Amino acid sequence: MGRRISVIGGDMRQITLAEYLIKDGFDISIFGFDASACGETKSSESLSDALSGSKTVVLGINPCNENMNISAPLWSDTISARTLIHHISPESTVIGGKISPDFISLCKEKNITCIDYVLREDFAVLNAVPTAEGAIELAMQELPVTLHLCNCLVTGFGRIGKILARDLAFLGADVTCSARKSSDIAWINSLGYNAVYTKNLSEHVHNCTVIFNTIPHLIFDREILRNLRPGTLIIDLASKPGGVDFKSAESLGIKVIHALSLPGKVAPATAGKIIKDTLLNILNEM
Repeated sequence: MGRRISVIGGDMRQITLAEYLIKDGFDISIFGFDASACGETKSSESLSDALSGSKTVVLGINPCNENMNISAPLWSDTISARTLIHHISPESTVIGGKISPDFISLCKEKNITCIDYVLREDFAVLNAVPTAEGAIELAMQELPVTLHLCNCLVTGFGRIGKILARDLAFLGADVTCSARKSSDIAWINSLGYNAVYTKNLSEHVHNCTVIFNTIPHLIFDREILRNLRPGTLIIDLASKPGGVDFKSAESLGIKVIHALSLPGKVAPATAGKIIKDTLLNILNEM
């Protein structure tokens, strides 16, 4: 795999990624960013120039929207997915996060390989850290009390749940974690947190001040939401559609923040380095 890499579209994470790769000696071209967003990294004049000589194309998270345009929030123009694929050389590799099936199908027609870095364990573990810190920052901004001695519930004990529970405990919060599997319940207990089976949440939510949900399917339905005390804050970290009945929460006066893509918002430099490290692992494996 050559050392020329094209970074097309995305947010500040991709700008930071490009900067890190340049420092590592890669020949980097970028496109899909206004000059004001590029900093010292100069954008190519055209898409064809950016892709010329490159067999590796890096896109952002959720790189292709439902209109089949490439995500480029830092650019005043648009790039259609079909136009991008037309300019990519056959037998190239496209690397992005949460790549849609439609985009993958278009790439297959031209013998272009797609690799989704969000599905990798190395990315997921590292990315959980800024996600957890961003969630805690949100809670601090929204709550009228400190997290110290606060009753916090973390639903789901996956990568984000583990790191979030640890960070909350360091702040002195009273942390309860939910899980489906008995093995996870054992881990929660062994780490000194309060444990509850997710199926029994309705019996344990009435004392919570803040709830952090990491489970990507409906957990907080109207029945459970009715058991929350007034003023409870829910920060939903799960990908769309989330784990909360948002309409019921609104009608019951419960504040819910669906906090998506926190790493790119609260720590774009760190998020960019995480993508860079994952990208290098992918290239080394190839």
